[in-house]
Amino acid sequence: MRLTTVMVLVFGAVGLLAILLLGNSLLKERDALTLVEAQRQRFVSEQLAAELRQSSDDLTRMARTYVITEDEKFMRFFDQIRAIRSGEAPRPIGYEAVYWDLVLDPADHEARAKAAASALQSRMIDAGFTVQEFALLQKAEKESEALIVLERIAVNAVKGRFDDGTGAFAIVKPPDREMAIRLLHGEQYHLAKAAIMAPIKEFMAGASGRMRTLTAGLEADMKRRLGISSALMATILVVLAAGYVATVRLVVRPVRALSDAALRLQHGEWVKLAAAGGTRELGILVDTFNRMSSALQDREREKAEAMQRLAEKAEALEQEKARAEKLLLNVLPASIVDRMQRGEQVSAESFPEVTVFFADVVGFTSLAAEVEPRAVAKLLNELFGMLDDLADKYRLEKIKTIGDCYMAVAGVPERSPTHAQQMADLALEAIARLNARNQGSPRKLQIRIGMHSGTVVAGIIGSKKFAYDLWGDVVNVASRLEGSAEPMRIHVSESLYARLSESYTFEERGEIDLKNRGRLRTFNLIGRKESVD
Repeated sequence: MRLTTVMVLVFGAVGLLAILLLGNSLLKERDALTLVEAQRQRFVSEQLAAELRQSSDDLTRMARTYVITEDEKFMRFFDQIRAIRSGEAPRPIGYEAVYWDLVLDPADHEARAKAAASALQSRMIDAGFTVQEFALLQKAEKESEALIVLERIAVNAVKGRFDDGTGAFAIVKPPDREMAIRLLHGEQYHLAKAAIMAPIKEFMAGASGRMRTLTAGLEADMKRRLGISSALMATILVVLAAGYVATVRLVVRPVRALSDAALRLQHGEWVKLAAAGGTRELGILVDTFNRMSSALQDREREKAEAMQRLAEKAEALEQEKARAEKLLLNVLPASIVDRMQRGEQVSAESFPEVTVFFADVVGFTSLAAEVEPRAVAKLLNELFGMLDDLADKYRLEKIKTIGDCYMAVAGVPERSPTHAQQMADLALEAIARLNARNQGSPRKLQIRIGMHSGTVVAGIIGSKKFAYDLWGDVVNVASRLEGSAEPMRIHVSESLYARLSESYTFEERGEIDLKNRGRLRTFNLIGRKESVD
C-alpha cells in the first residue's frame, strides 16, 4: 500500500467526521439560542402579567389611602399609575420591581420617570403572545379599567362630587366618605378584583404550559444533538486509533529500523536492512539505503587508505617544519619569526631606548695557542651557554657571537622601560657565576664586559643566510667600552650610569680615550645598592 493512500483514508475520514461534528455543533448552538429566547419570552410574559396585576393592586391601594387620608399626593400617584399603564406617561426606571412601595414623595417619582412612554398593551403585543394569551391579558386590562371607574366614584365621593349619569361627576353634594369606604371594601369591589385576576391566572397557566412544551422540545433536540456529537467524537477517536496503528505498523516501525541503521552506519558499522514490510515508498527507501551503505563502505575504505598516506606525509612535513622553525629561532627573535610566519614585511625599525652588551674572553689568543681546539670550543660553549641562560632569564635578545665575543641587547625587539636594569642584572650575575666557577676549576676563565645605552636601528640583513642585527653609534661605543674594560669588570658609559645610579653602585674610571669618539667619562658597575654590604 502507498503511503499517500493511508494518509488519504485516515485524514479524509477524520475530516469528514469533523465537518459533521461542526455542523451538529452549529445546530446545537442554534437550539441553545432558541431555548434562551424562549426563556426570555417566558420571563417577559410573567413580568407583564405581574405588572398588570401589580398596577391594579397599586391603584386599589392609592384609592383606599386617599379615601381615608384625603392626602392629594395619593390621588396624584393614582393618576400616574393609570397614565403609565396607558402609555401617557414614561415608565420609570426599575418599574418592573417593587416601585410604589418605595416612593414616598412625588418628587422621588419625577426623578425616576426618565424612560420613554410605552403603553402596557403595546408591550404585550411586542412580547409575541398567542392570540388567545393576548385576549386574556386584554380582558384582564378591561376588567381593571372597570374597577378604576368604581375607584373614581369612591374618590370623587370624598371630594363631594357625584356622577351625573354621564361620568362627568358634575353633581356637587356634601362629601360622603362612608359611601367611598363601602365602595372600595364592599363585595362589588372584591368581585371586580376577582374578575381581573381570573384571566391573569388563566394567562399565566397557558403561557407557562406553552413555554414548558417549547422548552421541553428544545431540550430534547439539544440532548439528541449532544448524543450525535458524542457518537461523532467516538468515531473520530476510533478512526484516529486505527490510523495510529496503521501508521505505526506501516511507517513508524520501518522508519525506526531505518533510523537505527543510519545511526549504526554513522558510527562506522556497516549494515544492510532486510526488505521493508511497510509502504511502497519505504521499500524504495530501504533499497536505496542498502546501495548507499555499500557505496559508503567502499568510499570509506578508499578514504582510510588516502588518509593514511596523507598522515604519513603530514607527519614528515611537520617534522621538517619544526626543524626549520627551530633553526629560524636560533637565528632570529621569536617575535620577528612570528611576524614573518604571518606574512608581514619585517623592515628595519628604530628603538630609542636600548642597552647593548658586549663580552669577550680575557687572553683568548694565548689560550687558543696553549689549548687544543676542542678544549677551547668546550670552554666557549660553556661560557656562551651560561650567557644564553641569563639572556632568557632577564628577557634579553642575543644578537650574535663572533669568535670569543658575545653580543646581546635589552629593549629589542620587545621594547622595555627597564632595559638598563635587565642588562645590569645579567652582567652582575655573569661575573658572579664565573667567580664561583673559577674557585673550583684549575683553568680560570675571565671576561671583559662593556655596556652602553641609547638609540639603535634593528632589522634583518640579507635575503639568504639572513641575521637580525643592530646598527648605530651605541653598538660601536659598547664594543669599545668592552675592549677597554678590565678583566672581570663591567665597563659602562655615562648614559647608562645616569639611568642606574639611583639603584646601583659604581666606581668612576675617569675619562678614557675611545677611538673615533674622543674622551668619554666611564664607570665600572659594582652591584645593586641593597646588596653592597
